Amino acid sequence: MTEQVRKRHFGGWILLMALIVIGVGVYLNREPIYEYYRGVTYQPSSEMARIRTDLQLTERGTSLFNTAQPALEEATEFNAYCRDGETETAVLGCYVGGNIHVYNITDERLNGIRELTTAHELLHAKWARMSEKEKVALVEPLTRVFEENQDFLGNEIDNYDVNEKQEELYVRAGTEVKNLPAVLEKHYAEIFRDQDLIVDFYDSYIEVFRALAAEMDGLKAEMDAIGEEVNAKIAEYEQRAAQLNADIVSFNSCAEVAGCFEREEDFYERREALVAEQLALEEMYEEINSLVADYNVKVEIYNADVLEKEKLNTIINSAAKPQEIE
Repeated sequence: MTEQVRKRHFGGWILLMALIVIGVGVYLNREPIYEYYRGVTYQPSSEMARIRTDLQLTERGTSLFNTAQPALEEATEFNAYCRDGETETAVLGCYVGGNIHVYNITDERLNGIRELTTAHELLHAKWARMSEKEKVALVEPLTRVFEENQDFLGNEIDNYDVNEKQEELYVRAGTEVKNLPAVLEKHYAEIFRDQDLIVDFYDSYIEVFRALAAEMDGLKAEMDAIGEEVNAKIAEYEQRAAQLNADIVSFNSCAEVAGCFEREEDFYERREALVAEQLALEEMYEEINSLVADYNVKVEIYNADVLEKEKLNTIINSAAKPQEIE
């Protein structure tokens, strides 16, 4: 009887220990369990579901995507999560509190911007889960990418705090640069089946801004060249016109004095020379007017481009949206 009691007591102790071990295991793994729960309960909008498909994520990338629960949001809701009320620059998305928020930009001229922004923020979520050892291993290849793409990465990265530069470089390299070092290609392949496709989304929408900037730069150079040519021709015109007027006065004065022209031919030669110069100046005047007209056309195009640029910047800037009338 005593032996049986002891056995039952011992068995209860084993059960209690098992429960404690399971409890400790659950506690130590509470973060993965929580993330798993977030992933399996995520219900994306139809548009975000399409974006998830279009990004061609790996299984691991899809899991991370679902855990971060990306959402497309209009200005008011988006600003509540992603803006601090101080900066006026455009913010396309943010990764806050484990969630991805994407500003819902639907202008067809900017196709690809929501896909790119979602991928961008997805890499922020990936960075947040990386160990220091993993981050340090990427310093050298990321530095190489930065040095080789100074033309567009330089200004963007330099705007960030020193503590944020490495993370931002990591995210931008993965979404804006093709032909990466092998170690980075392998790393991003953990998330994206085709990292070049992600860069294509970036190129798709950024090309609108690049083309506009290139056209404005070209127009500015042309206007400067025309302006210099017009100023030079005006100066020449005024100098020659002044000289012609002086020559006409001299010619008329001579014509009124008997014997001033030794031969009749001299009179006609000088007269023809004055008429020829007058005609040449008239042609120069028309040429100047034509240059000025061409300049004004380019100014109109340039000003239209400025307005277009302002419109595009307004479209991508949630802080620039007009207030609703109450």
